[in-house]
Amino acid sequence: MAGKIIADQIEGTTTTETVDGASVTIPNVVDTKYVVNGSAKAWCNFEQSTSHTVRDSLNISSLNDDGSGLTDTNYASSFSNDDYVAGGHAARQAATSVTAYWLFPTADGGTIVYSTSSTSWTGGYSISTSSDLQELDLYLALCTIHGDLA
Repeated sequence: MAGKIIADQIEGTTTTETVDGASVTIPNVVDTKYVVNGSAKAWCNFEQSTSHTVRDSLNISSLNDDGSGLTDTNYASSFSNDDYVAGGHAARQAATSVTAYWLFPTADGGTIVYSTSSTSWTGGYSISTSSDLQELDLYLALCTIHGDLA
């Protein structure tokens, strides 16, 4: 039998902290709408460079390898529309690399960047002496997606 919890707020223990030398009471109450609407509906830690696999994720059913630096994340539960927010995070080429690389939502070969069931991502790097962005399969690619599920 499925259970259901109905609540307008979540409340924890009120705490007191010192801020700039003054004692401040911090209530620990939040409306549930902020928890539901503000939580990521999907995220993924994946590798493009060798195995093209998901290390860990939420609401990701699979990846598509669309070429060098190009990946689609496919959702287990679709979004209600394609107006969600998707952000790529810092990545690196190798486990020991200290160079910063990039990952962002973009069309791969002219396909739609955002759909209700997937997002297209491009990973790569730029050389410090050039403004050119080069596509590259990343060792560590991270993404987070916020929006309303269908």
